[in-house]
Amino acid sequence: MVKFSVGKLPYFEKWIILGTLIGIVVGLFSIAFTILLDFFQLLFIHIILHISYPKPLGEGGNLRIPPFHPNFLIPAIVGLGGLIAGIIIYRISPETAGGGVDFAITVYHELQGKMRKRVAFVELFTSTIILGSGGSAGDLGPMGLIGGSLASTIAQLFDLTPEDMRRAVAVGIGSGVGAIFKAPIGGALLSAEILYRRDLEPDVILPSMISSAIAYSIYGSYVGFQPIFGLYPFQFSPLRLPFYALLGVIIGLFSILFVKIYSTITLVFKKMKIRNEIKPAIGGVLVGLLILIFPEVMGTGYGWDNLLEFGVIPFSSLPCIFLLLVGLVKMLASSLTIGSGGSGGIEAPAFEIGAFIGASYGLIVHDLFPNVVPVIAPFVVIGMLTMFGAPAKAPLSVMVIITEMTSSLQLLPGEMIAVALAYVISGKYTLYPAQYPTRRDSPAHRSEYEVPIMENIKVSEVPFTELRINENENVTNAKKLMEEEGYLSLPVVDNEGNFVGAVFYRDIVNKQGKVIEYTVRGIPYVTPNSNIENAWEIITRTKSRWVAVVEKGKLIGVVTLDDLFNVYERELKKVHKD
Repeated sequence: MVKFSVGKLPYFEKWIILGTLIGIVVGLFSIAFTILLDFFQLLFIHIILHISYPKPLGEGGNLRIPPFHPNFLIPAIVGLGGLIAGIIIYRISPETAGGGVDFAITVYHELQGKMRKRVAFVELFTSTIILGSGGSAGDLGPMGLIGGSLASTIAQLFDLTPEDMRRAVAVGIGSGVGAIFKAPIGGALLSAEILYRRDLEPDVILPSMISSAIAYSIYGSYVGFQPIFGLYPFQFSPLRLPFYALLGVIIGLFSILFVKIYSTITLVFKKMKIRNEIKPAIGGVLVGLLILIFPEVMGTGYGWDNLLEFGVIPFSSLPCIFLLLVGLVKMLASSLTIGSGGSGGIEAPAFEIGAFIGASYGLIVHDLFPNVVPVIAPFVVIGMLTMFGAPAKAPLSVMVIITEMTSSLQLLPGEMIAVALAYVISGKYTLYPAQYPTRRDSPAHRSEYEVPIMENIKVSEVPFTELRINENENVTNAKKLMEEEGYLSLPVVDNEGNFVGAVFYRDIVNKQGKVIEYTVRGIPYVTPNSNIENAWEIITRTKSRWVAVVEKGKLIGVVTLDDLFNVYERELKKVHKD
């Protein structure tokens, strides 16, 4: 009775209840995520390796770079984390391999919002193990998948429709992001924007606002409500807008490079002829070797983002080149961590990559125009936003997320210009291959748009019927064939198989002679590349039960009315199933 009543409630009442439930559960899991991550970091990073890396101000960090003493156990520990996670992932829940959010998007579009209940628990442990052992990844992706999985479980418990289960998954994604980033508004918007490259899902925004606010409140009650990157203290200047625009162009190009590196490494690991469980360990060892040279690429990188924002730069004789190099190495490290099949988010690495590229660019314009650009902070923040917003195809929500994470609107005009340019330049390149271009393209909405099914089916997809009569045959044979096959007309061919026209029963019923004498020429036909809408129109117009299929003048068969009905019914069932 409870399942039925909740599912049948009006939209607003239903999603107030479901949004509240999803928010509570996701908020509690966000706390569990942080507790587990702190535990594994304490175990692997501090106790075993005796090293530390900076934390952001909102997580108890400061603006000092901690000393780093290379520990040659780092590759082994990062690899061990990958091995443990890999075994759990591929033996219990292979869906949790990779970035997390991309699978949640797939579930929304193609799996009717259904996830196995184990996904949230496996993702919780494997992603915190990967991150806690020093893997170069983030927490947004895991929490997005955890939120989507928990929401899917709740939707299945209440026996919701496929449409509502899809919505629940999107709401769960937004709740997880809103909580872990302490950005409830941005999380709610992300749930609608992350599903498509050029579109939004408006129906999920209201329930996501409720769910994300509740998840954020519960999570913040445990970790505090300070914005992750502290308070952005600098003032906006319109004189810097041209520099922000150029940064958007630069980041747009680098985002294409990032997507290509990530997708290439992912493909390389998929093609490796070794056990899947071992692949994250290999990726971890390689990342560990990079950490020995560039410790900045360890973990999420939020602490480094914050340091760069306030002008605290690692020592280097060539800081601009060094900062750019770290950004490129972070692309490689995060791609190895996640592309090898490890469990972690690609979003935090995008933030750090953008921060380092933005800092490098900021130093250059600061040296050239010190009065206009007194600090590099705005370029760091805008770099972070743009490097994620453009390849994630979520410029609006990420802009709001960064605003909430820095607790400042000072950079909003510059952010808008930079992310818009980067979004356009990055084009089709996306960190989430599961995204569909628009709602019209998604299987979740296929039946909602007035695109006739028959326009999307080619004649070549319909089985051809062999039906013909030679022009030199006697009309007696034509009448006999029509009576046997149940047709009132036949397609006529010459000796070479060329389509000539059609002969009708009414014209030969009491006649003698050859078929050619009674053949009607100029009969319309279709080709294999025509759609079945064309075939239907011809059959209707000619009042026949077939239409000739002609290729290069030759008759290759006919498509009958019954065949068209069968194919149409098959495709219609697919639409309703989706």
